[in-house]
Amino acid sequence: MEKSSLFQKYGQILEAGRDLFKEGDPGDTMYIIQKGRIKITKRVNNVEKILMVLGKGDFLGEMALIRQTPRTATATAIDNCELLSFNRNGFVSMISKNSSIAMNIIEKLCLRLEKADNQIRDLAKRDVKSLVISALNDLRRATKSPGEWEASSSLNYSETVRNISMQTNAPEDEVETQLGRLISSGFLAKDGNVLDIVNSEELDKLDGYFKR
Repeated sequence: MEKSSLFQKYGQILEAGRDLFKEGDPGDTMYIIQKGRIKITKRVNNVEKILMVLGKGDFLGEMALIRQTPRTATATAIDNCELLSFNRNGFVSMISKNSSIAMNIIEKLCLRLEKADNQIRDLAKRDVKSLVISALNDLRRATKSPGEWEASSSLNYSETVRNISMQTNAPEDEVETQLGRLISSGFLAKDGNVLDIVNSEELDKLDGYFKR
């Protein structure tokens, strides 16, 4: 089945800023992202934490579909998104006719399990510096520049400190210390309450280095 015919049958459009579903909602549909980005957030101790940012080819909502349980997190569109949506019967029908899609889903599920296992081990051994860098990258990818589709290169400094502190459980003064070191090293720049990402690629490399 061609992608265009799949979208005609199962496609839907989600505007930027809209929730696809919220934590606690009943779940009977899974989604495959065809275009755009969606951030997954969860409330922990009344604090919203970003779990991940998903993009083209990623899927979400599969646990609620398979186990028929409420949504365990909230999914919000960062960009205008094009999605394929499947209820249980539609999902079974789709994978029975598209073995390549079924294999792709299985592969991504395996990668997610591997990533989750690695994250558990990382959290046990990583220091505050590496956690701050990782959280900063997550916030950067989840924040869109006004009128643009790409991730923002500028962030509100005070909001960034607060968000990273909530995500990592590190005190705000320690987060500011780590951001100050990144500024001194040239990865970031600060002008008033604006935090600029000087080189996102180098920040990604630094994040990857600490995850080894």
